[in-house]
Amino acid sequence: MKSAREIRLFRMVRIVCAIVFALFAFTYLSVHQAPLLEVVYDMTATGKLQYDANITAAVITAVLLLATLWINKFAKFNREWEALSYLPASIALAFMTDIDRSIYVDGESSARWIWIGATIIFIYIFSSWVLRRVLFMRIKDITRATNRIMWRNFLLFTIIFSITGFLTNNDEDFKHECILYHYIKKGDFDKAKKVAARSLTASPELTAGRAYTLASKGEMGELLFTYPQYYGADGLLPGKKQTSPIAASTIYEYLKAAPMQGENTIDFLARAVRTDSAATAAKEYYLAALLLDKRLEEFADTLPGFYNTSDTAALPHHYKEALLLNAKKNNTPLPFNDKELEAEYDRFTQLENEYTTPHVRNNYARKLFGKTYWWYYIYSEEKK
Repeated sequence: MKSAREIRLFRMVRIVCAIVFALFAFTYLSVHQAPLLEVVYDMTATGKLQYDANITAAVITAVLLLATLWINKFAKFNREWEALSYLPASIALAFMTDIDRSIYVDGESSARWIWIGATIIFIYIFSSWVLRRVLFMRIKDITRATNRIMWRNFLLFTIIFSITGFLTNNDEDFKHECILYHYIKKGDFDKAKKVAARSLTASPELTAGRAYTLASKGEMGELLFTYPQYYGADGLLPGKKQTSPIAASTIYEYLKAAPMQGENTIDFLARAVRTDSAATAAKEYYLAALLLDKRLEEFADTLPGFYNTSDTAALPHHYKEALLLNAKKNNTPLPFNDKELEAEYDRFTQLENEYTTPHVRNNYARKLFGKTYWWYYIYSEEKK
């Protein structure tokens, strides 16, 4: 029979472990995985209730915690193995947040969770059976045992939580798209601009979402090339088949037009401009498409129809970079006066003489001028 001191120790261990799991689960759901859960909620919810990350996390955490405590009445994990009782709940967290692009593909599912679930159930039952035959000895030194028991539980939690993180979705591009979707839905374009702003990787969907964000802020011509651009003009629009929470319909509604069957991006945007000459959004998208497809001379010929190219202050920064590059390439007059920008371009061209090895020159150019249209035009390669 357990002594009163042992009973108090086991109760303390149970309470501490419950608190540790609750803190992990709530933080995991309300912070790290909230954008993924929001996407699923918006896809499946039929009511008018808005998604609330904190309420959702609190409810799920409470359910998992209570379920674990109830099941453990039969499994009887205790002492230094108390944390093992939270293994199924932690794997359930991973299962709930293993959300990827397959949610947009009918009938596509992951069979791996059948094997994972079966394995976890076996480990849980087998461990419970073994430990019930081991954890029967009375504890002689409560003080020393307390430290040992707590640290072993913390170690088990570290392993279990690491497994949870390993099993969940680790597609960073999709997570970034979900975060971007969250801010776009809220209309917080300032925060949307900052999503993965320092990353050199970008999916087509993330690239299109960023373009929409910048266009909504009127900053397409100022900031477009401060982000990686790997897909040319096609990167401005989502694919025809939805694989991201950022729906194509949102962008087409913003442009007040949609592409026709077989129509490429440049032709679609040119038609959108012709159809509605007052459509500022379509104009900015069209100009960006010309730059992204490196149609420099066509851009230089088109721009005066939309902007006063002699007004240095009014011209967006990337447009000035493109006009300067075009003037230098074709030996034509520059329509505006910006000595500082010309000096910056001269420093850019000096890299040709300073670094003769192509890959070294490319690396230095990207480090110093990677957020300019000049670097994009000369050094970037479009992904196929």
